[in-house]
Amino acid sequence: MNAVRYGTLVVALSGCGDDGAPRPDARMTRPLAIAAVEDLGLLPLPSAVAVGRDGGQSGTLGGKILWTFGDTFLTARNSVDNSNVLSATSGWSTVADPLALVEPVDGGGFPAQLIPYTQVELDANLASPTNGWGLWPGIMVDTGGGNGVIVFQRIKRTNGTGYDSKGVATARITVDATVATRGSGDLFAPPERLFMPQFVHEGLVYAWACESVGFLNNGCRIARAPVASTDVRAAYEFYDGSEWQPDSAIAQVVIEQVGGAPSVSWNPHLGQFLAVSEQILSSTVTLRTADRIEGPWSGPVKIEPSATGILAPTAADSFNYITLEHPELRSEDGSTIVISYSRPTAPFRGDVRLARITLQ
Repeated sequence: MNAVRYGTLVVALSGCGDDGAPRPDARMTRPLAIAAVEDLGLLPLPSAVAVGRDGGQSGTLGGKILWTFGDTFLTARNSVDNSNVLSATSGWSTVADPLALVEPVDGGGFPAQLIPYTQVELDANLASPTNGWGLWPGIMVDTGGGNGVIVFQRIKRTNGTGYDSKGVATARITVDATVATRGSGDLFAPPERLFMPQFVHEGLVYAWACESVGFLNNGCRIARAPVASTDVRAAYEFYDGSEWQPDSAIAQVVIEQVGGAPSVSWNPHLGQFLAVSEQILSSTVTLRTADRIEGPWSGPVKIEPSATGILAPTAADSFNYITLEHPELRSEDGSTIVISYSRPTAPFRGDVRLARITLQ
């Protein structure tokens, strides 16, 4: 492959202790720079009946990776709600071969609906799929005891084009299962901001609530809870700009200029936290660093689409989206990371692709 070089950003870095946590008394500088970007291919579709999908969030459980997908587009009507879309599907793979998905299908070639609908949601879909419900899954968090918690958004469709999130809910799953057990009620629901768990660090799950805070500018507020209490609303606390406290209403924006909720990980190569997202209304991937999850975050180092790295969408007037790092796939020293992104290829068609980014 051809190495593609990008601009650099000089940042202040913290050292880390034996546990990998930032150590504020050890300071150094290291440029955040991209040495190379390599396309790794797409996460394969489960059968010929499926012609596209998006999503690609993940989590590890029992030594395996669960990949979750949002809308999966079909060439025939499925047996769940008689529509041409399954709104939540999944596949299992391994760290050694992440693209080798295990995705069981039924006799018609349909994968399972990962998050079961309630009867009310199912009735609405059967009456009018374009005005029904979608259940868009996010990450899966290993909460111990052989169980993982999948977080998902409850999406209300309007005339097939309006998509409004009406709540963040949870479901539990075990290794190799294709259908999760849905919890009762929502984790977050209006009028409260909808904090969506997005990443885990040192026994805590962190959740973002992102919204427009200016012209072409999305900003995100942050919450956290113990991993074991990922699906317990009362366990969450919120960052108010100076400290963590229990009132979600006074949470402050800690990161801006992101197209979607960023994934965050501690990167030992950089000695800092690394946030991966994309620019709003753009296929440009952005990387930022910070000494603390709460920020302040650096300005972005950008990766533009190319023929050998992050592939550009082929659908007209479209942008890549849901750009995320998968820490379970990075190198041990953090010098290479793996991201996924959803790439539109045609109306109601798209790939979820992986790319490897090598850091200088």
